[in-house]
Amino acid sequence: MVSTAMALVSTACGGGGASPQDYFSGLADEMQLYDDTISEARDNYGTELEEELTALQENADLTDTASVDAYFDQAKEVAIVKTADLFTDTGSALRQLIDSLEAMEPPNGLQPAHQDLVAAGEALAATMPLTIEGVRSLDSIEDLQESIDSSPFTVAAQRFGIACKNLEAAANGAGIEVDLNCPDGIEGSAE
Repeated sequence: MVSTAMALVSTACGGGGASPQDYFSGLADEMQLYDDTISEARDNYGTELEEELTALQENADLTDTASVDAYFDQAKEVAIVKTADLFTDTGSALRQLIDSLEAMEPPNGLQPAHQDLVAAGEALAATMPLTIEGVRSLDSIEDLQESIDSSPFTVAAQRFGIACKNLEAAANGAGIEVDLNCPDGIEGSAE
């Protein structure tokens, strides 16, 4: 009862949120889950793409020009579909991360940086449908990197990484050693 009353008084007087240590521990857990999910999606992408391209190649008659042309057309389509699927998976993982971040209560003084991370995540998530559409509309898989580089996704991904690194710097400035697995640049691309 006394601790509940003290917590209410603390919250009413401007306190609130998790302790910095608990907050950064929870944030690190959420960012690690996101990183693990993205890494698994990339691994699956690479494995599935290689398997499908190998199967196409094994079924192609490489001595026949028409068969070779058909192989390259099918390979392009498979690569584009798999890449769009990777971005879809990335968007889903990002949405889960944003939902988790929105549920967190940062300690006093960290709310602006936390909200900046949430806003940067929302901005990145908002670019996903257009990015996926852009990938699906490619005429050539060779155009993939240019398509991504020229899309709002690239800037949003960089902003999200910077917002994450700002929170990591705040932790280190408070004497809390934490690795938030902040993304660098383009997360979710097929590189």
